[in-house]
Amino acid sequence: MNIALCTLPTTMRNKENKITQIEGKYLYRTSSPYNIYLLAAIMEQAGYEIVIKDWISNDFDIDEALKELLDFDVVMISCPSWSWIPVRFIIESLHSIRKDQIFVLGGIHEPLFYEETIKEIPVNYVVYGEGEKAVVPLLKAIEKKISPGEVPGVIYKENGKIHKNPPAPLLTGEELGNLPLPLYERLPSGICKWLAIESSRGCVNNCAFCSVPYKKSWRPLGAKAFVDRIEASIPCLPRVSAGEFLIIDDSFIINVKRAREIAGELKKRKIKIKAIWNGQVKELFEKEMLSDLVPYTAGILLGIESFDRETLRKIGKKFSPEDILAGTQVAKDLGISEKLILSFIIGFPWQNKEMIISEIDRIYDLICTTGGIAIINWLILHPGSQMWSEYNRGENVHFDNHITHWREWYKRLSPDDMHEIIMYITYLQTTLPHGAYRIQAVSHLCKNVD
Repeated sequence: MNIALCTLPTTMRNKENKITQIEGKYLYRTSSPYNIYLLAAIMEQAGYEIVIKDWISNDFDIDEALKELLDFDVVMISCPSWSWIPVRFIIESLHSIRKDQIFVLGGIHEPLFYEETIKEIPVNYVVYGEGEKAVVPLLKAIEKKISPGEVPGVIYKENGKIHKNPPAPLLTGEELGNLPLPLYERLPSGICKWLAIESSRGCVNNCAFCSVPYKKSWRPLGAKAFVDRIEASIPCLPRVSAGEFLIIDDSFIINVKRAREIAGELKKRKIKIKAIWNGQVKELFEKEMLSDLVPYTAGILLGIESFDRETLRKIGKKFSPEDILAGTQVAKDLGISEKLILSFIIGFPWQNKEMIISEIDRIYDLICTTGGIAIINWLILHPGSQMWSEYNRGENVHFDNHITHWREWYKRLSPDDMHEIIMYITYLQTTLPHGAYRIQAVSHLCKNVD
């Protein structure tokens, strides 16, 4: 049984209706795709031979992808919502040539749209929840040509009826620590910037714009177990251009004691690595913890999102504009403020141009003060988020038409407004005293909402 495990980049359709990859390496090659390399390791540990088709790390051409996938008996695809266009095209195209291929889809997107997926395209199985416990039992059922009725977290069609099996229990921290290492020895060399690694799963927060699953279900590895995985992954660091880790946790330092234990374990073993990790604004108040982590820190990514008090309240953030200033001042006092990567969102439906310009001015002042980096993102409605549900208002908006419907959310911003905002950010980049690229505007979807 020949098995391909794939991940595809974010794509859009151009004016000629051709599927094209979004331009800009920043958008899709920041870190190694953790999920497929981990799932491949789990399946190979069970005795299956897996061919990884990583079209996030490699250049993607949809016609070449079709040719490469035609020879496989089972095609498994990780499908984030913004990769749905090429995923659907590939499955429909392959099925038109080879009727016996089996298609398995997973990812955040599929549990939300599984009925449309199974009814409209020739997908055999949808895996939802944490797939680590589902993939091997599913492959065994496929191999034996039996019903997957006992496989957790699987949705399938049988005798004209769609069946949704109960999900597998969430992995515990101990189970996460016992997973095999991702097969990063197969990661294309020199393409991705950072090597992804996780020390916990789930998030302690519940932000309205975020589609991260398993909110309020944080499950950490123990400090020693995590450092074991770091140490074992170091040989793969030369495969990424920065030679550094990206800790992909949603809440890496939420447990201050554990974060300090991780730093202590790294020091004890004399492990010299650098990593970028996520933090919350109020966690910056923990000076001793930050001091312990400084030797291992390449960057601290903070999801601030807004300086506006009412916006912070609406999106579910539990800090104030004063907390932002106080926390970043602590980082400055410790001499690490230039390592701050501050993420903001503009384009919330209640924001007009004047409100957004005011936000940008405050972001500019903060960057001038701290010397950090700001990433200004346009709001993207992610399926599964609270804001996505509010936008749909209970209606079943087909994801294929999502971009068209989404334009209504930007009715307060005209194309001229959006252009003026981008030009203002571009101008501010050139006026910063320590470099022209410390504010980055991620605006690749603007052209789709004008």
